[in-house]
Amino acid sequence: MSTSYFILSKLDGRVDDNASNNIVSFSNQISYILPRNLISYYCERGLFEAALIEWCKQFCSPDKIMLDIGAHTGTYALSLASKSKHVYAFEPQKMTYYALCGGVALSNLKNVSCLNIGLGSPEQVGTNTLKIISNDGGGSSIHATSDILREETIQLDMLDNLHLTDIGFIKMDVEDNESYVLKGAMNTLKLSNFPPILFECNDKTKNMELFDIMEKMSYKIVTLSGVHNMYLACQ
Repeated sequence: MSTSYFILSKLDGRVDDNASNNIVSFSNQISYILPRNLISYYCERGLFEAALIEWCKQFCSPDKIMLDIGAHTGTYALSLASKSKHVYAFEPQKMTYYALCGGVALSNLKNVSCLNIGLGSPEQVGTNTLKIISNDGGGSSIHATSDILREETIQLDMLDNLHLTDIGFIKMDVEDNESYVLKGAMNTLKLSNFPPILFECNDKTKNMELFDIMEKMSYKIVTLSGVHNMYLACQ
């Protein structure tokens, strides 16, 4: 037996005033908590990268772990959980992480673990400053230098410190910190026989180190048709 949840919303005021109560209940559905400022997009087109998420199902396995590194509110993690043995979703930004956890709870997913940390290299382990550049939580980075709305203190760790094995697929979108994540994940990747990695890179010319690291691990980099900034690394 497991607990399922509903949403009770109230106006900010007396908690015993039930005149404005609104109750939403979910049943046997994946429920995503998404940024409200993008509601028109979601209503008209559904999830961002929906076709890409669907395509990624082929790399997941019921006897393998999936990692969502830079999970945001969990569109990949929640969508791929049914195809995976277990999903570990990493999201360092506080409010975005809370939305991720809420989606997992509302979807009643027992095989998703949410971690409120970012991943990086050995020298990045510890406290870092995240620069937030949008109200939807997207694009936040420890490397941002302009258009910064606010800053938040976050924790970074190495993937190797988590001692995960049997990883079958990794999605990585960490806003120019991808090469650092790999530097802290060498042993984990080796122990899992170098699983496929879907990763973001907005400017290849500025991130050649990322591609060099993957090629040294004998990954082949595949450019994805119709997606200008996402790549697949596979053996």
